[in-house]
Amino acid sequence: MDQIIQELKNAETFKQAFRLGVKAGLYGPGPVLLAGMVGFGAMSQGVGLNVLQATAISTFMYALPGQIVFIEMMSMGASSSVVAIAVALTSTRFLTMVLTLFPQIPKTNKEPSRMLSVHLVAMSAWAYCMRDFPKIKPEVRYGYFLGIGILCWILAIPGTILGFVLSEYVPIWVTIPLVFVNPLFFLLSFVDVVIPLNRMAIIVGGIAGAFFYQIYPENALLISGLGFGSLVYGIDYLRRKRKTSS
Repeated sequence: MDQIIQELKNAETFKQAFRLGVKAGLYGPGPVLLAGMVGFGAMSQGVGLNVLQATAISTFMYALPGQIVFIEMMSMGASSSVVAIAVALTSTRFLTMVLTLFPQIPKTNKEPSRMLSVHLVAMSAWAYCMRDFPKIKPEVRYGYFLGIGILCWILAIPGTILGFVLSEYVPIWVTIPLVFVNPLFFLLSFVDVVIPLNRMAIIVGGIAGAFFYQIYPENALLISGLGFGSLVYGIDYLRRKRKTSS
């Protein structure tokens, strides 16, 4: 990756940045997303979808947590309005991801439409771009993002088909856990960040989640995420305030 970043620093054109984005995507986000879609394909087969339906969901929805919620609720017979609300709620994170990513990309007259490229924002691609954008020139950031984003989006299709086919030959407990590879990659991306708050939040959230799941399994995620995430933020806020006043 260091070599790719070095080449990006010397990149001058959209095409060069796009090519390097594809190259970077093959190192991390691409394989991770492929593994996640393999798990989704296996899950789709398990709830009775056909391969065409599963592939269409991955292509047009392209948001793994939302896809899982969608097929689970549909398989339970939930109404369309309830499914739509649940999927929308799981996808609200994309709003903050877009609002933090796209302002870092200066707009030019010759670039592809951003309305369409928003569809390419995924956890893995977003984490890579947020990490690498400060190291590269603003004018090549859009090409870099599209390189990673398009690669990941294309890989979602064969990943889904592969998972669907493999589910007939490989035990389900092997394929379905692959859906957790993508969020795990997202989580570990923040471990690499030097800000102590991020590391502290991951450690406290992980411990609190495991503890409260034994007591309140239905609300453990909410308690550990919202409750202890806010607590860690408060502790870090007080620490920084005390540091600036001393």
